[in-house]
Amino acid sequence: MITPVIARKGSFSMNKTQNKTSVAEIDKRLPDSLWKSMLFRALPALIGALVITFTQEHTARFGFVVFGAVALWSGVIVGFEAVGIKGHPLRSFVFARSILGALVGGYCLFMGTGGHDWATVHNFIWTVAIWAIVTGAIELVAGLVFRKQSMYRSEIVLSGAITMLLGIIVAFVPPELDADYGGIEHIEGSLTAEVQAIGFVGAYLAVLGVLLVIEAFTLRSALRRRDDGKNAKSPAKKES
Repeated sequence: MITPVIARKGSFSMNKTQNKTSVAEIDKRLPDSLWKSMLFRALPALIGALVITFTQEHTARFGFVVFGAVALWSGVIVGFEAVGIKGHPLRSFVFARSILGALVGGYCLFMGTGGHDWATVHNFIWTVAIWAIVTGAIELVAGLVFRKQSMYRSEIVLSGAITMLLGIIVAFVPPELDADYGGIEHIEGSLTAEVQAIGFVGAYLAVLGVLLVIEAFTLRSALRRRDDGKNAKSPAKKES
């Protein structure tokens, strides 16, 4: 009865070793330019957050224009990441996210700048909600497919989670919302669905931009440590 237990333990440890080896192999093959792509993706998010923060008139048309510009710009950057970075570990997921971002971005810009009255708060809410839920789902699935221990996985899972959270929160914004601020100080103005939905988008873009900057420099440090380890091992191999 002892032998099968030992055999089971041996196979478990062997699988664990193989898993660690495969993770190490994946990290060895991670392209050096991945962190630069993260940094470039942070740029439209942070600019969009600043534009929303420092603009007082939050209308549905304004929301479509800002969100559309950010989505289109991000989609182009992600597209270059999918096509231009050789050996990308999640090329198909990144490419799908790029196409979705470009299509939604173009649609939003049309809604925000065209000579029509389709730029309603109802359309804005559902456009943002659907984009965020689908994009978040793509990123979370990519994170599940990718190795748990890999240095690249955290950015995918975190950005996917906050993107999906945005979609869920915005979907629950009532389009008919129009509540006066009032209060003891008798503040003028009202909280409308446009203000709330665009505010959520601005907060999301700010968090995403900061997250991408942090994850980019974290990944750069990890890749440098990896390369230093390679350089340290190479002379030893030559001597042997």
